[in-house]
Amino acid sequence: MTETLPRLLLRLSEAGDPAILWGRQAAPHAGRDFERLLDRGVLVEQAPATEWDVCPACDCGLDARPIHQVNGRHIAVCPTDRRSDLVLDDDDLRSFRIHPPALVREIAMASGFGGEPAPVAAGVWHLGQTSSQRVLFLALSSDALLQPGLIGLMRSIARSSPITVIAPAMAADHWARLVDAGLHVVAGSHCIACDGDAPGLAIDQSKLESQPSLAPRLVVQRAAKTVSLDGTPKTLSDQEFQLLVLLAEHALKSPAIVENREIEAHIWGASIHRISSQVREPVRALRDALARGSTDATSVRALIENRRNPNGYRLALPPEEIELLS
Repeated sequence: MTETLPRLLLRLSEAGDPAILWGRQAAPHAGRDFERLLDRGVLVEQAPATEWDVCPACDCGLDARPIHQVNGRHIAVCPTDRRSDLVLDDDDLRSFRIHPPALVREIAMASGFGGEPAPVAAGVWHLGQTSSQRVLFLALSSDALLQPGLIGLMRSIARSSPITVIAPAMAADHWARLVDAGLHVVAGSHCIACDGDAPGLAIDQSKLESQPSLAPRLVVQRAAKTVSLDGTPKTLSDQEFQLLVLLAEHALKSPAIVENREIEAHIWGASIHRISSQVREPVRALRDALARGSTDATSVRALIENRRNPNGYRLALPPEEIELLS
């Protein structure tokens, strides 16, 4: 099933600004609703792309692969395997930046909150009061909710009224910090674009009082050195286990990317210098170990993503799907 456009925009926004919607992602959603978001400034079209991401599980060492025009076609060239070359169409070269204030304004309007959403701090907005007389705040990215002094700012706006915060995917300890401060926290994926009674980008206020329980996909026990992915135990070497723990630790906080030099120091020690291409070997081994025995090995290998700016790797699981035990 194709992800709905509202859900896609919210998920992409969780990484913070800038959040980019690529033409290939946007193509299934072409039509009146998409054009309306362009007209209202929620989506802002960027210049055509001149380079393309490497494959999620690629070991070529490039930050990006170039796009060449060959016989009238746009080709994202793979330097190691011509079979992995991608033929791109015009939509693939398009990209759209998601403009957070305009997206929040659309959510507020669709939900029936009058007036312009009031910014509280970078990335956090005050929407108004719910039908149950709770003061409602919305954050699109987890980083926004970690700003010093934010809880005090929300309390000063709410005065003595109870507070509900609509939050993105975030680490369990960060979520607990907000709850311990007396805030009612609800996942945006649970109450916005939730395919319930509220259409599109509207907040379903009936879902603000409940929270779904989510079982973690990845469970890592450090002391016992055991790993389970999607309920299946995985056998890892000591080096593979160390690398997975490092990636999981970063995925539970910000930034989630583990730079190559940190991987080198973690595995081989800070005093030992390796050429950067050697980092790919333990990453490849970890991907192979996690994918072994899986029904969809390709998607499991893609859980460890190549990243650039900075160069490194990221565990592509939201914090609520990771349980890292001592």
